[in-house]
Amino acid sequence: MPYYERNLPHWQEPGAEYFVTFRLAGTLPKELILELQNQRKAISSKFGADRKIPRVTHRLEAVFFKKYESLLDGSSYGPDWLKEEKIASIVKEAIHYRDQKEYDLYAFCIMSNHVHMVFKDLASPKSSIVKDYFPVTEMLKNLKSYTGLQANRELDRKGSFWHEESYDHMIRNDESLERIISYTINNPVKVNLVKTWREWPHTYCKPEFAKGFDE
Repeated sequence: MPYYERNLPHWQEPGAEYFVTFRLAGTLPKELILELQNQRKAISSKFGADRKIPRVTHRLEAVFFKKYESLLDGSSYGPDWLKEEKIASIVKEAIHYRDQKEYDLYAFCIMSNHVHMVFKDLASPKSSIVKDYFPVTEMLKNLKSYTGLQANRELDRKGSFWHEESYDHMIRNDESLERIISYTINNPVKVNLVKTWREWPHTYCKPEFAKGFDE
């Protein structure tokens, strides 16, 4: 299974289901990011070579993602351009445009400074002939490049719009998929912005999944 690591590990298998999170550039102080990275490295080093086994990596990253997400949800640091209707709409339309072309879109939620997506990668012919092809990294690169350019034009600004590296997690089973979709669409509920997930204007859930979260 293709794997690479920068500040975060990335296991990406063409045709798999994924949960991804990407955030605006400058939304977290560098010292907080460095602290999280140091904590992760310290714990990961205790596992030695086992840290590159997918099930071990998933457990480790689940712990640190909760800390990372908590910081994003509670952050008053950095930009919150996604609060603006026009900017959120640029991102929303770009995500929907790629549905059934690059992925089967299950759910997404656009918050003030970050975005969650859940989808199944639609493996392209390229994925079967290119060694170490990372479909999620490639998709996010294109999505973030396009939306960043359009958002900057709308905001009349230059410079990085999105933070370069994104978080991606390969979903392992149906139980995890249900839990992750629920987590994604209920993000605004969790931070007391709305009472139900359907009230948030920048949340989407595929109809076949949505019925199960209205009960």
